[in-house]
Amino acid sequence: MNQAIIKAKRIECVIGLFLLLPSILGVIAFVLQIFEIYTDFSEMRVLSYAWTAKGGGMSAAPIYLGLMALAGVHLIKDSFYSLFTALDNTSDANNIE
Repeated sequence: MNQAIIKAKRIECVIGLFLLLPSILGVIAFVLQIFEIYTDFSEMRVLSYAWTAKGGGMSAAPIYLGLMALAGVHLIKDSFYSLFTALDNTSDANNIE
């Protein structure tokens, strides 16, 4: 496969993983709260105050994180294989058989 395509797919996969990271951290914090393991990471006491206008109204953070996760999965869907594909140091023009 062309090296440029593999490199582009690797970049796509890294961006997708970056977009998935906040959702994965949110799930870890949620599981820590379920098992009553209270740490600075898992306590969400001031979350509503920090994400809304002075604590009033609903936060748009869940919608934002959900859309980020969907975009990340869409990017990873066809590019995850490229992380495990070796790059050839020879060009295709030199491989004439």
